[in-house]
Amino acid sequence: MTEIIPFNRDFNGPRSKRTTEVLIVASQELIRDVVRSTLSSIDRVHVIGESRQGDEAMQAVEELRPDVVIIESQIGPDAEGVRSGYRLKAARPSLGVVVIAQGFGPDVVQYLSGKISSGWSFITRGASLDSQRLWRAIEGATKGEGIIDPGLEHAKAETGASLLERLTVEQARALELVAAGVSNSGIAGRMALTPAETDTLIFSLYEDMGIEAGPRVDRRVVATLVYLRETVRSHN
Repeated sequence: MTEIIPFNRDFNGPRSKRTTEVLIVASQELIRDVVRSTLSSIDRVHVIGESRQGDEAMQAVEELRPDVVIIESQIGPDAEGVRSGYRLKAARPSLGVVVIAQGFGPDVVQYLSGKISSGWSFITRGASLDSQRLWRAIEGATKGEGIIDPGLEHAKAETGASLLERLTVEQARALELVAAGVSNSGIAGRMALTPAETDTLIFSLYEDMGIEAGPRVDRRVVATLVYLRETVRSHN
């Protein structure tokens, strides 16, 4: 049974000194770029490849033989990312699987705890932007222990909180600047971030707000409207 543990807990046994080889699996190129950027700051990890989900991921695992696959998933336990993980694990049981979840319903954590065997880790989108938390998920999966991000465990308790209250401090500040019409380069300057860090932050903001990308969607405009709506609600 996959265990819900804090990210600061040490796993049993000595730390491995070998490099962990990782395959990134996500249908969207932008998500693959974000995960690769986070992994680039972890010296114990080497990204050996990237692929989309389905048969392409299966072929990549067979050819590259990674230690861990990091898979982006959609909402729910039966989403494509988890299904891909099942298939990859069946083909290679020693493979570690880290699933990045956009969000889980209140009953899914309990479902996963009882249905998923060792070597799996489930983390939030926010955790995937944090190199330390992402490394803990990778380490747990490679050691056969696995973790479920406490953020997923708390999903039920947080459903009553407003959208603005669920954002991180950095996301909330970035949203204020987006709503004020400040460009990404302007946000970078005001928050002392690099352009890459700003793009990653803004991406995580839109994702956590549930603003989907699309040819007819201006995510900055939608974010501004949501910010104004939530601000009005909080004062009523």
